[in-house]
Amino acid sequence: MTDNTVNGNIVVTGAASGIGFALADQLSATGATVYGLDRRDCPLESVRTVLCDLSDVDSINDAVAALPDRVSGLANVAGVPGTSAAPTVLSVNLLGPRLLTELLLPRMGETAAIVNVASVAAHRNTESPASIDDLLRVRNRAELDIWLRDHPIEGPAAYDTSKRALVDWTQLLAAKLTARRIRALSISPGPVETPILADFEESMGSEAMARSHDAVGRHGHPREIAAVVAFALSPAASWLNGIDIPVEGGLFATRAAAKSPVFEGLSL
Repeated sequence: MTDNTVNGNIVVTGAASGIGFALADQLSATGATVYGLDRRDCPLESVRTVLCDLSDVDSINDAVAALPDRVSGLANVAGVPGTSAAPTVLSVNLLGPRLLTELLLPRMGETAAIVNVASVAAHRNTESPASIDDLLRVRNRAELDIWLRDHPIEGPAAYDTSKRALVDWTQLLAAKLTARRIRALSISPGPVETPILADFEESMGSEAMARSHDAVGRHGHPREIAAVVAFALSPAASWLNGIDIPVEGGLFATRAAAKSPVFEGLSL
């Protein structure tokens, strides 16, 4: 029987609320030792909170110093919506997770897994592939400021771009780590009922969010996304690597069907 139990030391960012909280709760229930990185304390007694601001390099370094010498899995869940300024969005959603991952990789052995939570919003990105490649070369805030000078975008577009770059970086990371037998993949949720849902309605437009809701009948729940992340971290997902998994309740399917000339005549 394939084991879907996650054991060992697992680092979860954004563990104080939303998807990160639900994931920390689920992993703790399976016996994993969960270290929750967030700017606020995780209210779960089973989780060991490590305060961390992913927009601040020093804060990330301090957090890593407080983590154990061996790490079995990393879930980069924390993120900020497009209502924040572009530098903050790109720092928290992309640069922070990359730095944290790079610092923790020496503590990971064979069969470890890294799961990055991206978004279906990656498909809304309007930056060119060359622009995304340039963004993936950015190593610090000073270089990010230069990139933003050459690619002036506001918070909402920066969110889409951050998630596109995160998906692309995850695939490259997986290829780099194949020889070490460490897996890396991304999960792309659709709209989810989290405390920042209202921010997404503001940045993406309430009508667009309502269309997504109506297409599949509701928004997702944090526990549903967390369950997929937990599975991706587990030994049961040992042959999943280097891919992005949309977790959106069939949103892409309904959009494709709306454009299909054969949908109405499809025999079921």
